[in-house]
Amino acid sequence: MSRFGAGILNELPGLVRASATLLVADKRVVELHGLPFDTSHVLIDADERIKTLDTWRQVLDALVDNGLDRDAMLIAFGGGVILDLAGFAAATYLRGIRWIALPTTLLAMVDAAHGGKTGVDHPVAKNLIGAFHPPVEVLADTDVLKTLPERETRGGLAEVVKHAVIGAPDLLLRAGRDDPASFVAEAAQVKLEIVGRDLREQGERRHLNLGHTLGHAVERASRYALHHGEAVAIGLRAACRIAEGHCGFAESAAVNDALDRCGLPTRAEVGKDDVLQALRHDKKRRDKRLRWVLPLRVGQVDVFDDVPEALVVAALEEAVTSG
Repeated sequence: MSRFGAGILNELPGLVRASATLLVADKRVVELHGLPFDTSHVLIDADERIKTLDTWRQVLDALVDNGLDRDAMLIAFGGGVILDLAGFAAATYLRGIRWIALPTTLLAMVDAAHGGKTGVDHPVAKNLIGAFHPPVEVLADTDVLKTLPERETRGGLAEVVKHAVIGAPDLLLRAGRDDPASFVAEAAQVKLEIVGRDLREQGERRHLNLGHTLGHAVERASRYALHHGEAVAIGLRAACRIAEGHCGFAESAAVNDALDRCGLPTRAEVGKDDVLQALRHDKKRRDKRLRWVLPLRVGQVDVFDDVPEALVVAALEEAVTSG
């Protein structure tokens, strides 16, 4: 169950019913907000570059050292990196224990906390190793957003714009204008409804990859100097550009205006060859063909595996600053 609201973290103690618990948290978040639950904990200096098998092993070691059994529960307190990492530890320890997600970034509240995708990165590609393992509860406390750095807020707005294009057109006008706390639940609902119909990405859930094909490749090529939301914004602009030529999409200006209003980048300072190399390892490839999620109109997208290379190259030329 996903819950949203100011002060909702206060409900956590009443939701923890377990033989034992372990908290995995972003060290910086704990410095700002304290521990949300009095228990054994692992504090991590979180950014995308630590989302590795080595850090996953560190969490597993803590689970073992604290003697957690199958009735135990893991609690994850942080942004998408912490949720992905802790959720994967919960998925793999004793073949799966329950976990609770406490997202602390806008991006995590509208996207990463929901749907049960957990995992870590591999040197050749992002999120290459993972498992589907949904949390039993998600508590998105919008009070926490008040301390969020501006760059993190902007990154979260990229996912809001993405969800607007997928299935909530009204959000396109609100992103970058209204207080994000006022539309967190609405933005997350796009993902929650899709995941409710297709948990394991056999069909409709693929729509949530809008902007992520090129976005993940650009993020990897930057060696994660670009934050995820920034990379998604660049990937979303590219998807609109490709869709203009491939399926007649006519609303690129509205999408780009929303991304501009949110202060999101138009290009990445990465090499085109590095991006192409990362695309070759995209986990969404089928039969050596890339799958692209492209908008047909704002509020409707579809999946294509027949995008001409020339359209991809043209979009890539606009998305990167070096050859």
